[in-house]
Amino acid sequence: MSKTDIKLQPIPTDRSVSASEESELGLQQEPATDWRSIYIASLLGFSCAVQYSLYFTSLWPYLDVIDKDASETFFSVIIAVYSIGQMLASPLFGYWSNRTKTIRFPMAVGTVLMTLGNLLYFLVELLPSNRRYAILVARFIIGMGSGNFTLLRTYASTACCQADRARAVAFVTGGVAFGTTIGPAIQLVFTPIGYPGFVICKGLSISTYTASAYAACVINILSIAALYTVFNESYAGVLKEQANTDENSVAEIKLPKFDWIAVFVCNFTRFTQQFVNTNLETIGSPFAMQIFGLTNQDTVKYGSLAQGGQGFVALMTYVLFIAGDLNRFIEYRFGNMFALLLFLAFHLVTYAWPFIPDALTTYSNQDLLNATHELVGCNVDKFTWCHSTSRVNIWVYYFSFAIVMGLGFSAVNITLNTIYGRILGPRRQGTMQGVLQVSGGLARLVGPITISALYSAYGPEISWIVEIAVVGVNLLLWVLFYRRMVPLQIPDQ
Repeated sequence: MSKTDIKLQPIPTDRSVSASEESELGLQQEPATDWRSIYIASLLGFSCAVQYSLYFTSLWPYLDVIDKDASETFFSVIIAVYSIGQMLASPLFGYWSNRTKTIRFPMAVGTVLMTLGNLLYFLVELLPSNRRYAILVARFIIGMGSGNFTLLRTYASTACCQADRARAVAFVTGGVAFGTTIGPAIQLVFTPIGYPGFVICKGLSISTYTASAYAACVINILSIAALYTVFNESYAGVLKEQANTDENSVAEIKLPKFDWIAVFVCNFTRFTQQFVNTNLETIGSPFAMQIFGLTNQDTVKYGSLAQGGQGFVALMTYVLFIAGDLNRFIEYRFGNMFALLLFLAFHLVTYAWPFIPDALTTYSNQDLLNATHELVGCNVDKFTWCHSTSRVNIWVYYFSFAIVMGLGFSAVNITLNTIYGRILGPRRQGTMQGVLQVSGGLARLVGPITISALYSAYGPEISWIVEIAVVGVNLLLWVLFYRRMVPLQIPDQ
């Protein structure tokens, strides 16, 4: 049979696939999705993601307290080094799971790494100096452990039958995304503890800033226990012919190669999503302190409330999608483009437009020397843009952050992971899901360093323009390659 005689048809997405159609596709009857394992994977994803976001609002104030030599630029390096660890570990975890055909032991190793990183984080005050470097190492180790996100996304795409994929992906990515957005709200619970809080011994205490690390260690212990007691791996979405092969054995399993252009667009979309999200996390606390004139304590409080609001919006999005069985009505490509438009809208409404009349509260180094209380606002001796930047409305910023970004972030998670899994097809996806995770990690590496440098030198306007440009390019790619963002087509044999 020549290539021109091969008839291509997409993988069926309807639940009602006849036995004759399956025979034509050369597939066995699909086993049923083990929903219990999907639910547990969602909880594991939540527990991993919480540890990434627990520190968003408290990390910068903590650094400012324990090491006065820590700068905004060094803070951005700490944010970025988490992603370096994740980028190194994600493809390795994916390849490891492909070779061993299990995610349980790699998941356990990742969780142990996160526990070690959190232990170092709350022990850092025992060091006499240079504590910022210990925080740097702690976040790198936690980042390596977070490479197990790859395993959960892989499991979501391959543990379900084709008809259930969108719903299964929504559960697992919903758990991850909800954990990411709700972490700062959990941090809000620890805010009343204050600093130094409950002193255990000299240099070791449970405070507003370190209680999250203690909580993360407890979460990790519970996660490992769940992995080995209640979690049962089941792969309903992998062809039986692949039982003894890896994802690259295309010829043996007679699956065609996936569309690399479509894969690139998906990876760039993940880059865009994480670029926008991480940049807001990186400059969020300095932005609140300098633009809104908030104290350290208020920065943690308002940031945590906004993150909690974003988490609630994300949760409601996932609940509506899952409970309403919306995968039957949603065109995932349109949904992804709509989410990108929401990112664009957020930056336009929170941009420090020159026609906004309100000026920033400012102070100088001399004021700092003479101060008997915490000064708030923008330091004119440190930032040249204090007098030329307009004050963004605090309510517009935080409500947009919670609602617009909450909806957009969760929409990308649902649509992109579903589209990506379908583009790859019913093969083991560990390595390619690792590549997707690396794309997000690359954004979390490049974004904080770039945006914080631009923010320090030129103010928030340039930072916003860069993010608008990245989102705009991403939208253009979706318009140009819209017709290629479809499920893998399998030859009719």
